[in-house]
Amino acid sequence: MFKLFFVYPFIAFIVFWLASDVNVGASVYTFKDNYLALEFPKKQFRPDDHPEPYYTFYWNATSTEAELEKIKDAVVE
Repeated sequence: MFKLFFVYPFIAFIVFWLASDVNVGASVYTFKDNYLALEFPKKQFRPDDHPEPYYTFYWNATSTEAELEKIKDAVVE
């Protein structure tokens, strides 16, 4: 059961990560400039007749700013 719930999903995650185009933007100075962009599959693996990625994920730090403020306010009180 350990393999089914931990090892195999971890291996699938690593294969998915390696088969994707990943861009990470990190800034030490401002939190708002941090982002993560993922496109699956890599551009070199896509067919010529369908150049768009099958899955696209984009995360920007500004989208979580309100939630972080709520957490910060709850911890400070």
